[in-house]
Amino acid sequence: MPLPSLASVADLATLLGRVFTPQQELQAQALLDQASSIVRAYVGLDITKATTTDTFTMRRVDTLRYGCAGAVTLPQRPIESVTAVEVNGLATADWWLDGTELLLRAWAWARPPAAHQPPQVTVTYTHGWDPVPGDIAAIVMQAVNRVLVNPSQVRSETVGGESVTYLIPTTGEALGVLLSKTEQRVLNRYRRTAGSVRVRSL
Repeated sequence: MPLPSLASVADLATLLGRVFTPQQELQAQALLDQASSIVRAYVGLDITKATTTDTFTMRRVDTLRYGCAGAVTLPQRPIESVTAVEVNGLATADWWLDGTELLLRAWAWARPPAAHQPPQVTVTYTHGWDPVPGDIAAIVMQAVNRVLVNPSQVRSETVGGESVTYLIPTTGEALGVLLSKTEQRVLNRYRRTAGSVRVRSL
């Protein structure tokens, strides 16, 4: 199921002080969806609140530090709750969260050659923001507005001796719904760091 856009057409219309025609609403929604996908790809998060069931490969950890058999890193955040955990298909309640780390207290790791197949941990958890953080929504709408204001992506042109300059960076970079360096810096605090590899979604 596609993820919802990170800002609504109504929010965009309010921001711009405009009333969209039905055709313009369709265009605005398509651009909001595109900008939302770009923001999600950059930060590595779904952002909107959802409940997900994913399967991860358990990794070994420092038992002296963590006092557990293994761990997985849940990629989506912020994590609101974890409702179910299974290891190799067996339900377990012997786990706890440490930030985005799900730590499993005890699990018998297989000896060779089965040891080459680490345990698979299936986790159902609720994550994300509701509502979407204001700065993220603002960046999505700002990216869409660039296209609505200047769809041809022209920085300047001269017609009949008159010069017109458009609001595109002085580098000449035609951004469209892509992210500017300033927008990336704002989004950097949301970016996901490297963690466990997700092997499949249920």
